[in-house]
Amino acid sequence: MFVLVLLCALGVTHAQNIQVNTTEGWVEGQRASDGNYNVFYGIPYAGPTDGQNRFKAPTPPNPFPNLFHAMDSNVICAQPSERGLIGVENCLTLSIFTNNVTTPKPVIVWLNAEEYTTSSTTLQSFRRFVEEGIVVVSMNFRLSIFGFLCLGVPEAPGNAGIKDVIQGLRWIKSNIGGFGGNPDNVMLMGHSSAAAIVDLVTMAPQATNLVHKAVALSGSALAPWAVAYDPIGYAQILARQLSYTGKSSSELAKLLVTTDISLIGTALNGFNFYNNTPLFAPCIENQSLNDTVLNDAPINLLKSGNYSHIPYIGGYVNKEGTLRAEEALFEGWLEKMEANFTDFLQVDLDFGANLTARADTIKKFYFSGSPVSMANINDYLAYHGDTLVVVSAIRGARERAATSRSEVRLLEFAFLGTLNSDWTYNQIQLDGVRHGGLLNYLFDFDLRPAEDVVRQSILRRFSSFAQTGNPTPATSAAWNPITPQSLAYMLYSGAVTAQQQTAVFTESTRTDPHTIRMILWNQLYAENYKAPLPVSSASRLMNVLSVVVIGAIFVNLF
Repeated sequence: MFVLVLLCALGVTHAQNIQVNTTEGWVEGQRASDGNYNVFYGIPYAGPTDGQNRFKAPTPPNPFPNLFHAMDSNVICAQPSERGLIGVENCLTLSIFTNNVTTPKPVIVWLNAEEYTTSSTTLQSFRRFVEEGIVVVSMNFRLSIFGFLCLGVPEAPGNAGIKDVIQGLRWIKSNIGGFGGNPDNVMLMGHSSAAAIVDLVTMAPQATNLVHKAVALSGSALAPWAVAYDPIGYAQILARQLSYTGKSSSELAKLLVTTDISLIGTALNGFNFYNNTPLFAPCIENQSLNDTVLNDAPINLLKSGNYSHIPYIGGYVNKEGTLRAEEALFEGWLEKMEANFTDFLQVDLDFGANLTARADTIKKFYFSGSPVSMANINDYLAYHGDTLVVVSAIRGARERAATSRSEVRLLEFAFLGTLNSDWTYNQIQLDGVRHGGLLNYLFDFDLRPAEDVVRQSILRRFSSFAQTGNPTPATSAAWNPITPQSLAYMLYSGAVTAQQQTAVFTESTRTDPHTIRMILWNQLYAENYKAPLPVSSASRLMNVLSVVVIGAIFVNLF
């Protein structure tokens, strides 16, 4: 009896493929192709999400009728692409990477998304983290309309993608011990819009005690795009593409539930909002519905302390504005910004009668009175980098630190190495780290040997944080947390030498990042911030917002 119980708890090995017992039954993994560890691909952590479940919260997974072969690494959630809709609706799976299943180890749960709409289709290697003694879980969650249609009705209450993540964390809590992970030492980590989801999960009551540390890279719940301001109005724009003309949110939800997924995929193409708001995003939910996960504006939750007080790292790179390089080169954004700069202001600032004057102030601050053009493309990138990521990352870390009982830290990554070798826009001479460039040092990308010292440093800091909540290994420079007296941050700077032989690399704690820019934005937010409203209130404003706001900022819709 003792031997049988031990085998069920720890897993067994057959023909080099390890098997682990889960709450749904036995799953079988395989040895990784790039190292001495085990991989389990595509394990379902929730039930089906098609049909009437299309926009609803996930359900628990179904039991496995037989041994589940966890070897399909190709499952991605349905999302628009240049080739049309790719992926599948029933996509709520996770993959686990572990070097053994016997010793409890820290767990990193990795989330990946861009603008809540797409995820990377490139299979990432977590070998480096596994070699540091970490169990890594990569989780799919619903994207675009499937994850973030928010109509405030039972058929489409909103935030399905966040609820997916929370359901995945519940599955991990119950099962990760069998894969060698410690269910009481879980770090949630995400990049870009997935970083905002990390923030929002820490603010959801349902996630309490499921996450013990958090890392948000190049994204924040305080970003102007992070939470929807007019979810019903935006949904109506899509509905027009499907020839829907009704006014009821319930009717619209029922239409979208029954519409063929391929038609939805076609309708999702061609949206381009100048103020950087995604078509579908998390929302403050209708409080009359059950199981809501976001009940107030993120800034209010941070100021009130109504969130999980866990160790936290927020981070960004020094050229986040590269997110909008393609729009500058191929979609005419430079000319459009010069002609109508107000269209490019953040949706979370309400300047009222001072709109023109404030827009002129911001434009002069970034462009020094010169026209927006390729001649000052770096100013264009600075503006979009600040408004998309940097300002909100700094504000978010500062506000969290002011009320958190745990330490909060901030990172700026500005080391210029070969990580930009995949930069495809030769028209722009890039002199910094592009959006996503930091990930090249965390995952197993091809870097020159000179950069191993940088890779090892940043990797060991995040591994140490996952293990202990402190990102300062014994031999590293101290990474100080933010305090009431000091807005501290860790700066990674330097570059690879011209001969590509050595890295001139510095890691140091500094204070008050981007002081002059933050003075401007701190004042603007203090005087003009406009919080998002619950979807029940937003529905009453639908007609006004659709005409005044959306009509001014969308292009290529019809």
